[in-house]
Amino acid sequence: MAKSLIFCVALLAGLGLARVARAGESAAAMIAESQAALDKGDAGEARRLADAALKDGASGGERAQLLLSRGLALELLGSHDGALADLTAAIDSRALARDDRAQALLQRGFLLDGLGKLDAAARDYGAVIALKTAQAATALNNRANIWRRQDKLAEARRDYLAALDAGSARPQYPYYGLGQIAEAQHDKETARGFYAKAVAADPGYHLASERLAELGGAPDAALAEPDAIHLRQPLPGTEPAARPDPSRPDRTPIVLKPPRASRPIPARSVLKPPQAARPAPLGLRPALDASAPGGAEVQLGAWRSEAEARAGWTRAQARAGGLLDGLRPHIVTTDLPGKGRYYRLRTAPARGQARGRFCAALAGQGLACLPARD
Repeated sequence: MAKSLIFCVALLAGLGLARVARAGESAAAMIAESQAALDKGDAGEARRLADAALKDGASGGERAQLLLSRGLALELLGSHDGALADLTAAIDSRALARDDRAQALLQRGFLLDGLGKLDAAARDYGAVIALKTAQAATALNNRANIWRRQDKLAEARRDYLAALDAGSARPQYPYYGLGQIAEAQHDKETARGFYAKAVAADPGYHLASERLAELGGAPDAALAEPDAIHLRQPLPGTEPAARPDPSRPDRTPIVLKPPRASRPIPARSVLKPPQAARPAPLGLRPALDASAPGGAEVQLGAWRSEAEARAGWTRAQARAGGLLDGLRPHIVTTDLPGKGRYYRLRTAPARGQARGRFCAALAGQGLACLPARD
């Protein structure tokens, strides 16, 4: 009898361990599938997979990863409150690997920044910087944007330069920010140099092109020395390389080197703003760029390319039963840290039609729809 009891206990324990193992394998597979859906731009599928795995009781690091994936999917779908809740839960679990934690903090910083909660956003950006991951350059740029908006120009300039030194993948943003600081300090020549470097990094960056044209084009020094940054006013705690001229204490330049692989500055004729206004790239939030118009729009999905988003509009029109007739698609770009660029498909309901009822009608046709909030 005792042997039979021991055998039954062992059998039940074995079955329990097997179920736990299968659940762990299932959660790991769902995480991989959800992340693959995000990589493809299928935010709706990524959310569905994460929802299913979370309902199955994933715990620990797997639960944190699923919350991160669902938070990113919700942000792409325009559900900012849900995204903020999931990202916060993932961060607070302290179960994320370092790179995933940096990604979650950076994305939450984006959201808080967009909500005007600047101090909280700056803390998240600072936490990303402290982790010293590949996201640090983006966090430095975005924290610098906050300092600049709060008139903390010395702190902003320090972070912009640190972003460049960290090898920012989009140096046009910190260069533009440095140009804005120089203009605020009435240093037109330095501003022109930074705007020229921003345009050299991204000829389509129309904000820098417009400021550069307004100030008279690229200075000769920028054209002659494309690999140097000239600061006319010293950074706090930094001494100029040469002895200052007593008669002009603020005009002795400090020469700094920009990140590696900088492009040559184009000739002045190339630095004119485009003839037709082009939408600003939306990469970094609060994006040194203007936000895309949102207004009374709804979002129908997010894809990895503009072509896929346009194909998504065609498919939606075919399934909408006439609800989208006469409406126009609006494709909005957005970047998620560690994931890259996505293309959100949006449209505005007919005048006088509430977005909630419009989305409910589209949902009745089997289409995803959420009110756009930015």
